[in-house]
Amino acid sequence: MVNMTKPKTEILQLFSEQKRNNSYLNVAAPMVRYSKLEFRKLLRKHKTHLCFTPMIVADSFCRSEEARNSEFTTSLDDYPLIAQFAAKDAVEFQTASQLVYPYVDGVDINCGCPQSWAISKSYGCALLRKPELIQDMIKSVQRVLPNSFSCSVKMRLLQKRDLKSTVDLSRQLEKTGATFISIHGRTPRQKTSEPADMAAVSEIKKSLTIPIIYNGDIKCLNDANTAYNETNCDGIMSARGLLSNPTLFTGTTKTTNECLQDWVNIGAAADMNISFQCFHHHLTFMMEKLLKKKIRTHFNNFTTKEQIFSFMLEHFNITPELNSDAYDYGQNLLKCDYNSNVCEKYKALINENTNISQNGNSWNEKSVGKYFLEHTEGDKDDYDNDQFSFMGTSIFD
Repeated sequence: MVNMTKPKTEILQLFSEQKRNNSYLNVAAPMVRYSKLEFRKLLRKHKTHLCFTPMIVADSFCRSEEARNSEFTTSLDDYPLIAQFAAKDAVEFQTASQLVYPYVDGVDINCGCPQSWAISKSYGCALLRKPELIQDMIKSVQRVLPNSFSCSVKMRLLQKRDLKSTVDLSRQLEKTGATFISIHGRTPRQKTSEPADMAAVSEIKKSLTIPIIYNGDIKCLNDANTAYNETNCDGIMSARGLLSNPTLFTGTTKTTNECLQDWVNIGAAADMNISFQCFHHHLTFMMEKLLKKKIRTHFNNFTTKEQIFSFMLEHFNITPELNSDAYDYGQNLLKCDYNSNVCEKYKALINENTNISQNGNSWNEKSVGKYFLEHTEGDKDDYDNDQFSFMGTSIFD
């Protein structure tokens, strides 16, 4: 690992560059468990312009060194990058933003998670009921960090038949100073089986001047182009589509052998920095359209990387390439040096200020920052709902 200054990117410039080219920004959504450094590295090799981290719980990130190390890793070439936080008050969002500032190009407030565990803790969609709080969060970051540093919001439609409420909220966020807004074209109550509402997002786009990113049902490049033509949004965001095909924005209809080779290289280079489960799951998603069911079932039962490497050699003639770009992985990893004074100030403020409600959270200095590991099994079952599940995993699209 190295201690070096990471390059900074102005997010608004990214949007401007694409607009000059009469095109849109290709964006990878924040995906729980999956939007990690290694997958971001793969996506950027295949025309994804902007990546988000997985959603990080701000309170645990502020309190626990273990949570910071567990939930956030980056490298010198890991940019442009937005860190997304689940936060329920301005203090924890501001503190988390200050801590991560040296290593990202912006922060994002998760106002779109529909899970009941998140809503019960005042995260995600619960914030849509508190527009003043979202505005306070944005203002709190603007007070302590440079104007060029992006502060955005990812949200859902408020109501299916009342677009005005969503337009009004979006205008409030624009007036407050949000850099851009990502909008998932469904309400919190809608299932992914219902089509996302491009027309609604198009109307919101017409009402604002800041960039808008469209999210929902982007499974191939044709979907992305259609969404762009229908909404005129400045960016198109995909989650499940990119999991199944990281080369989506290049125009391929399924994962290419080149992409599989890249992922095998990255997995080998990352070694213990990427868990077997994560490495394996990504390949399972990528190869769904490439393998027959019987072979997929066999692959799903693997328990070691060695089994994966043997399988990839047998079925795709792919083996880790020692001279690939991925093998710079270790040299590019950054050792994040978080400001301890900011952490201590936050913990002292929490201990002293009873007005800052922790809503029953169990975060502490030993927290690993993962809600689904640190809370009740009932919550875990709810967390893995029908948004997208595979072998006990879940993402937010």
